[in-house]
Amino acid sequence: MVLAGRSVRTIGVVAIVSTALPLGFAGCNSTPSADVQAAELRAAVDSDLLEMPVVRVYDVSDTQLLSPVDSPTLRSLIDDRVSTSGYIVLEDGVITEAQYEVRAEGLPDAQFVLSEPTVLRRQDSEVDTVTATGSLSVDGSVRGTTNVRLTPTLLNEDTAEFDVTMSVPDNPLIAGTELPLDEISAHLVFAAR
Repeated sequence: MVLAGRSVRTIGVVAIVSTALPLGFAGCNSTPSADVQAAELRAAVDSDLLEMPVVRVYDVSDTQLLSPVDSPTLRSLIDDRVSTSGYIVLEDGVITEAQYEVRAEGLPDAQFVLSEPTVLRRQDSEVDTVTATGSLSVDGSVRGTTNVRLTPTLLNEDTAEFDVTMSVPDNPLIAGTELPLDEISAHLVFAAR
């Protein structure tokens, strides 16, 4: 029995040494210095990284029909019988809110309300046209998601101008009357408040 006791003690000592050695080596390692793990953040002198984004609100000041100019129905309504209203909120190159209303004698009233922010400045993109998503309501009936193509033509502190293209809904229940066109384009001018 003496032999059995020694072998158990030998196994116990070997087990303790084999687990203690790696732990001891790990405990002797020095901790990495904070200088090695810290990263330095620098911004260029002319960078606007720390500036708060400027929020600008623009109101509709003018609307000019671009196409279809050959439609006699629309051409007859262009004169003084069309009124528009609305606004956009522009924050750091992103349209965060927008609403545009059109009223024309003889046609149903229409309103577009932006439902998702629209980024006007796309990095590494040569395409100027962006898609704005919102809801279109015609005479109070809301037509689900509607996409409008926007091409900024002028953006500054005083004015925002866009060429806008939108598909006209075909549903006579929503539009009230069927319009003889599939798409309409206009140039919208907004003046800063």
